[in-house]
Amino acid sequence: MRRVHVCLLAGICVGWLLSSTNPLLADDGGVVKGKVIFKGSADDFKRSKIDTTKDPNCSKIKPDGIGSENVVLNKKTDPITVRNVMVFIKEGLGDKKFPPKTEPAVINQKGCQYEPRTLGVMAGQEIVIKNSDDTNHNIHFLPKVNPEFNKSQPKQDMEDKLKLDSPEAPFTVKCDVHPWMGCNVAVFSHPFFAVTTEEGTFELKGVPPGKYKLAAWHETFGEQIIDIEVSPGAPVQKDFTYEPKK
Repeated sequence: MRRVHVCLLAGICVGWLLSSTNPLLADDGGVVKGKVIFKGSADDFKRSKIDTTKDPNCSKIKPDGIGSENVVLNKKTDPITVRNVMVFIKEGLGDKKFPPKTEPAVINQKGCQYEPRTLGVMAGQEIVIKNSDDTNHNIHFLPKVNPEFNKSQPKQDMEDKLKLDSPEAPFTVKCDVHPWMGCNVAVFSHPFFAVTTEEGTFELKGVPPGKYKLAAWHETFGEQIIDIEVSPGAPVQKDFTYEPKK
């Protein structure tokens, strides 16, 4: 009986040690965060109003019209920041392998626009495509590495699912029904990517310690790359600045 008690006690101790060390392992990675700043004349990149009258349903859904999304600046911050910028680890992870995220990524056709405008996914991660509008939509992936995908969703609340198995730089997704609709999708072999928020900020969590090339990509302003070094558990603050000339 004593041996049984010892074995049970040993099992409890081992389980406690494992559970107590797992959070330490998770916290071993660093955090990379910052913002994407705009310098220049914001008036040169005002959002234009898109004519949606060719589809009465879209005009009904968005009676005040739709603003263009190729450049969206947050003028409420100081300095002005840029939304919809993909920030990601470009080099430095070597041959490290990462399992795909289990939570699906979502592209929603809502208000006769794609949400989100820019999306990052991992290779092998499920992508769910939704139609939240009471009108006909179409989603047409135009990758160069992964297979092309082209599917219509003529009714509200329709859904399709797919996976992209190969890493690929950002590519265009368009709607063959509504020419103003578009978004961008990038496929990564790792989970260290993020899209800037409404405030123009980004955060990458759990980045393994090491030296990296950190990239920022915007559909109009292009790509920038900077060097960073990540230490265990230590936050790294790095900002990008776009100073475009119209």
